[in-house]
Amino acid sequence: MMGIMKPNIVTVILAAGASSRFNGSKITAKVQGDQSLLAHSITTLNQVTTAAGIQTPAVVLGAHLNDEIMAITSTSHRIINHDWQQGLSSSVKQAAQYAIDHHAEALLLVLADQVAITAQDYTRLVDAYYQNGLSSCAFYRENVGVPAIFLAEDFAALMSIEGDKGAKSILKHHEKNNSLNILTMEQAQFDIDTPADLTRWLDQVS
Repeated sequence: MMGIMKPNIVTVILAAGASSRFNGSKITAKVQGDQSLLAHSITTLNQVTTAAGIQTPAVVLGAHLNDEIMAITSTSHRIINHDWQQGLSSSVKQAAQYAIDHHAEALLLVLADQVAITAQDYTRLVDAYYQNGLSSCAFYRENVGVPAIFLAEDFAALMSIEGDKGAKSILKHHEKNNSLNILTMEQAQFDIDTPADLTRWLDQVS
């Protein structure tokens, strides 16, 4: 991509959920030393966006808005999802609207709780998209899923999702039409939903 104008990609981290199975705010749970789950996600994505020369990630917040979370996101663009109780789709819509407002050519959609994904993993997604301009996503648990890069032509479909579900149906449509870069990323299956998940992760990194 040297000497060529790079596509306008925006990155959005989804972190608006109530984390009801965690019995508290999981995005402020410490996952690496004193670093919280949300800070870990932002730091990892900042490495990717800086290296790729694209905008730093925005964060969708909702259920948990306190001083600690405001401090964690102090250098990030915050998108406040007042409809977070309507489920994951409400945050996906916020991300898509953010991409539309920024005239983005593509949207990298990330879940804050996929703690095992590395900067190198995200970079592989961005590189795959750069190579052929197709939507790109992770493959784990024998299925396509996020993190994923959606094209501007997907934004209307992202805005039409309802209920507590994400954008997998759009990825499945692209997969069926052979218009999707699919990258094996088994570590994407590890997310933190419960205190037991956090304990397993801390045992892994200690």
